[in-house]
Amino acid sequence: MGTRAGVYPAALTLTDAAGQPTPLMVNIRVVSGNYRPETITLLEGRGALLNVAVEDAELTILNRVMARFNPSRYFDGPLGLPAAAAMTSPFGVVRQYNDGTVERVHFGTDFAGVVGSPIFAPAAGRVVLADTLNVRGIATVIDHGWGVFTGYWHQSERYVQVGDEVSPGQVIGTIGDTGRVSGPHLHWELWVNGVPVDPMQWARQSFR
Repeated sequence: MGTRAGVYPAALTLTDAAGQPTPLMVNIRVVSGNYRPETITLLEGRGALLNVAVEDAELTILNRVMARFNPSRYFDGPLGLPAAAAMTSPFGVVRQYNDGTVERVHFGTDFAGVVGSPIFAPAAGRVVLADTLNVRGIATVIDHGWGVFTGYWHQSERYVQVGDEVSPGQVIGTIGDTGRVSGPHLHWELWVNGVPVDPMQWARQSFR
C-alpha cells in the first residue's frame, strides 16, 4: 500500500537446514490496484475517533498481538466467509471521512448486516484478543498459525474469550455498530506476519 507501480529489487537470505545462509537478489513487480475512493459519514459523536493518537494507541495493541509467530498451521484450504451478508467495501480503498479533510486506507473488507447477525470463524484457530477498543469497538482476533491472524471489528456481542479454540463456521459474535462506524457492519481483516492483506484473496484461493 502506498508504493508506486514498478519493479523493485529485493535482497533475500535463504538459510538451509544446516544453518548455511545464501544471499539472493530478486525483482518484485508491483502493479496498480486501482483502488477507488469512498466517502464515509460517521455516526453522530464518533468523529473524535479519527484522532491519530487514539488510532496509534490501538495499533500498538494489535501489533503486539500479531507480532507472535505460531509454527502450527490451523487453516487448511480457502477461508470461509465470516458473514452471510453482502460485501459493501473492499480492501484497499481510500476513505474520506465526514467533510473530506481526513483520509484513511481501508485495510479490511466490510460486510453489511443488521445488528445481531452471526459472525463465523473462517477457519480453525485460537483467540488471542477479545476486547472493546475505541476505533474497532467490540473486537476479536484469531491466530490461525504460521503468522496468519484474522480480526473482527464493530461487533454487538462477542461469544469467545482469549485462549478459546475455534472451529470453522463457529459463531464467534454478532454484527454491530460499536467503534468508528457509519452504521452496522462487520469489518474483517487478515494479517500475515504483521502485514494487512486482502482477506477475500484468502477466501478465493488456498495458501500453504
